Amino acid sequence: MAKAVSRSKQNRPASKGNEPARSVRPQGKELAKGKEQVKAPSRWSRARTAAKRTRPARNAARPAGAKAEKRGLRKFFRDVRVEMSKVTWPTRKDLIQSTIVVIVAVAIASAYTGALDFVFSRIVDAVLKLIGA
Repeated sequence: MAKAVSRSKQNRPASKGNEPARSVRPQGKELAKGKEQVKAPSRWSRARTAAKRTRPARNAARPAGAKAEKRGLRKFFRDVRVEMSKVTWPTRKDLIQSTIVVIVAVAIASAYTGALDFVFSRIVDAVLKLIGA
């Protein structure tokens, strides 16, 4: 019967004596650069560097002399009307069908809850009679 050997053991170079096997690739966050080993930048330093690079781009989105966007109740209702015109409203048939499905689901859930309530109330009454309370 053949013995199974994992891939990690197959790719590892043979060690001499008591020396641990060395892997070909550098471990952890160290990268090979020429003959010396240099640590790669941490995740947090990369994030800080990226944030510093994007700050001017965020401010450049708005021109220096641009007015603030107009806000108010009239604009709000105008936007609401525009968005409501984009809504796909259900037909009467779809609405009636969905209503019937909801009513049936509520009836099933209430019957299930009522049956459990009835059973558990009988159990509690029987236990209380046994205890003598």
